[in-house]
Amino acid sequence: MTTTRALRSLKAGWMRLTRHKIFCALLLAFLLNLIVECLSRHSVLRGFQFLFQSPLPFLYGMAVVLLTVSLAGLFRRRAFTLLLVCTMWLSLGIVQCVIKSFRVTPLTAVDFQLIFSMFSIVDIYLTPLEFALICLAVAALVALLVLAFWKLPKAPPVDYLRAGSGCIAAGLLVWGATALFTGTGVLPTQFENLSNAYDDYGFAYCFCTSIFDRGIRQPEDYSPEEVDTVVEDLDLPDAEPAVSEAVQPNIVVVQLESFFDATYLDGVTYSEDPIPEFRQLKETSSSGFLTVPSIGAGTANSEFEVISGMSLDYFGTGEYPYETVLRSNVCESVNYALKQLDYDCHAIHNHTATFYGRNKVYANLGFDTFTPIEYMEYVERNPLGWAKDKILTGEILKAMNATEGQDLVYAISVQAHGKYPTETIDPDQPITVSGVPEGVDPAAFAYYINQLHETDTFVGQLVDVLRQRDEPTVLVLFGDHLPNFSITEDMLTAGNLLQTEYVIWSNTGLPKEDRDLYAYQLMAEVLDRLEIHIGVLLQLHQEREENPSYQQDLEILEYDILYGNHYAYEGDLPYQPTNLQMGVEPITVQRADNFRDEVYVTGRNFTDSSQVMINGTPAADTIRINANTLLLPATTLEPLDVVAVAQVTIDGEVLGQSNQYTYIGE
Repeated sequence: MTTTRALRSLKAGWMRLTRHKIFCALLLAFLLNLIVECLSRHSVLRGFQFLFQSPLPFLYGMAVVLLTVSLAGLFRRRAFTLLLVCTMWLSLGIVQCVIKSFRVTPLTAVDFQLIFSMFSIVDIYLTPLEFALICLAVAALVALLVLAFWKLPKAPPVDYLRAGSGCIAAGLLVWGATALFTGTGVLPTQFENLSNAYDDYGFAYCFCTSIFDRGIRQPEDYSPEEVDTVVEDLDLPDAEPAVSEAVQPNIVVVQLESFFDATYLDGVTYSEDPIPEFRQLKETSSSGFLTVPSIGAGTANSEFEVISGMSLDYFGTGEYPYETVLRSNVCESVNYALKQLDYDCHAIHNHTATFYGRNKVYANLGFDTFTPIEYMEYVERNPLGWAKDKILTGEILKAMNATEGQDLVYAISVQAHGKYPTETIDPDQPITVSGVPEGVDPAAFAYYINQLHETDTFVGQLVDVLRQRDEPTVLVLFGDHLPNFSITEDMLTAGNLLQTEYVIWSNTGLPKEDRDLYAYQLMAEVLDRLEIHIGVLLQLHQEREENPSYQQDLEILEYDILYGNHYAYEGDLPYQPTNLQMGVEPITVQRADNFRDEVYVTGRNFTDSSQVMINGTPAADTIRINANTLLLPATTLEPLDVVAVAQVTIDGEVLGQSNQYTYIGE
């Protein structure tokens, strides 16, 4: 009876409201936009401040919401459609509120593309209870919407002329406001700092921009003649790449998760230096600040800029090229450039292969092998469950030892990744911290500093190992972004929120030359120090950085390479996706045997991600005994069964498999 009475009251209220449709639509749009802005800012007060201090961006957001509200007039189930619209906006506001609690980067449309990748790390960000409550809340919301669909009243037949006119009017309002506000500078078309943009211009505008603003817009002056002019101004070799006569070294690049010099935080003191190894390298090797494309997140975007030499400034709002254009397009990169000098190119990451789709994207960036955590043995983990970075030393050596010639090894670390715990997990952590800025949780920051210190220890060990190798080697180290804390510009005594640092160390006596760089310039700078001048984008950075048209030329080449007609290559893209090999040491099966009611498989290079496959089906209950033996319980092989071993991610994706072994029988 209570539910029936509530639905009757809702129906009566709905009938009264429909008498003043325009006013109600405006009021609903106003309230929804205000609530979303309050949620986005974690503050009711700041939501109202946005309303009064930035009325035009607020009204624009209200117009966007009004457009979605007006769509309800096209359906007889108007009450349900309005409920659906309200649910959509409130859900976006709540998700934005939650995401901003975990990271600096706000919610964008790309996050919904990354949702399946997030399942592999959900246990780090949420407790089992929190995850269960979220699932229950989603299930309850879906159930409520289903109930509302059947119970809420239908309106009289739709007057499509009137309802359509309302939608068209709302659409024209948004279109006109967009043209007017972007044309006059009230709303920008590019954001230097995405998090600040959401605060300055509102959630609705920035989020909608992330939906529709994808890829690189065609430059107005894009043409074969313009691209030819850019390319002809470069000192590109006619035949062989321009290199010095000296033996070219191995190049090892290590992208360090959330790595920065924490002593730059004003007023914060430490019981010991968190990064003594990196600091010593800064003093003796080439170094400088490195401007990266994001704060507190966006590892894959810093990675993309370094590998490709492309600037993300010309891509869509909040875009991850790994999730968009690189899924199907080959991209010029430092890998393809060095392949012309017979380098083998290896990628290594002590996290799951499918995160950001690296197991697919790396083939389009020219990597020959990729060793993710599924192909690593003896992985140690920190209290949050992230793999410790010291395992990368051995994996880097494996990659270098797997080939006869020179190698480019690109390794991505993960140990210092958040979410950082707000309670002290390890009371014996060696470094204590005092003077933590207001707004930064002391326990979380102390945990981060100690993880940072362990990563720094790995850096020192890697340098020692490379120093002892009898091969010329250049090591490039850099932080991918600042850690995910509420750090503001005024807290830093050096650099800014978009700057980390890099070091270029070598055992070949490269002179120390310090300068600040953008991430997309880093590899061009390294190759320039080695007197390697190769690749269109790399040479653009090397030769035209001081030219007034540098950024314009970079934008044209980026568009031409990824979206245009490849005029830079005379219309024919010279690169093909590689046949990406997972791991550098093959996983092999030597034999398989029954023992009682169990199957034992022997071979080589098995890891915790290895699963026995019988006739093509991976068995999740596989037990790894050691690197050479796997056990499959409660199973018996039949004659002519085909046995293999697959490397399977935590979310069940098969990355690769061994040779096949046919069981003949006893």
